[in-house]
Amino acid sequence: MGNEYYNNKFAYQNQKNNKMVYGGYQPVPGPTAPSLEININQNHGGASPVPSYASAGRRPPNHPPPIPPVSEYAQPAYNPMWFDRFPRRENRGMFRLALVEAMLALVVLGGGIWCARDTSDYCPWHSAIWTGAFFLINAIIGSAAAKIGSINLYMAHLVMSLVCVGMCLIGGGLSTRNWITVGTYGHPKIERGAAFCLLGEHDPSRISYIFSHMDKYDFRSCLFQLKVGIAVNSIQIVVSALQGKFCIKA
Repeated sequence: MGNEYYNNKFAYQNQKNNKMVYGGYQPVPGPTAPSLEININQNHGGASPVPSYASAGRRPPNHPPPIPPVSEYAQPAYNPMWFDRFPRRENRGMFRLALVEAMLALVVLGGGIWCARDTSDYCPWHSAIWTGAFFLINAIIGSAAAKIGSINLYMAHLVMSLVCVGMCLIGGGLSTRNWITVGTYGHPKIERGAAFCLLGEHDPSRISYIFSHMDKYDFRSCLFQLKVGIAVNSIQIVVSALQGKFCIKA
């Protein structure tokens, strides 16, 4: 330690003399005493010291590290439902529209079968049956086109939708005519002496006919047939209007 002190003092004197020779005196820091650093290993082991943020000159982060996206460490949940998978996003609305068309077609088809079986005179052309069947076929083709995404199915659904508009006009017109002519003499199937439980207008001769034949007819059955016929024709008018609107959108 004594030799190091003298060496530092000798270097300080030389630096001071050089400053004085070349002009302009500048203060030079004096010699520093040697420092003695002692590292004590308390664990008495050969393991290297653990680095810290203070020794590395860095501050610890103020926030925890960001969480990686879900796709990096977890697989998406499996969805077994068939009608939730579509080749295109726009097909989802097309598929739902086809489901609505199918439900309306089943309502009309069921009503047409009921009317043809129990009250065939009130549904003379069976328009609810063939229009409901056509609506159901168009809905099935539309749902298949939305799920599969085939060009041929798209074109078939487009053609069927155009034909569906004409079918709606025809079926709605026939149902409207049936609904209007019930109780009048202009109905194509119900004769004057058939619907004896219904008076579409004031007719003294018909009233006398009904009173003279009251014991020969079943008024309950006549009234039931009248209700079914009016209900089925009314439903077909409303559904034909809705189906025509849906086919234009499709």
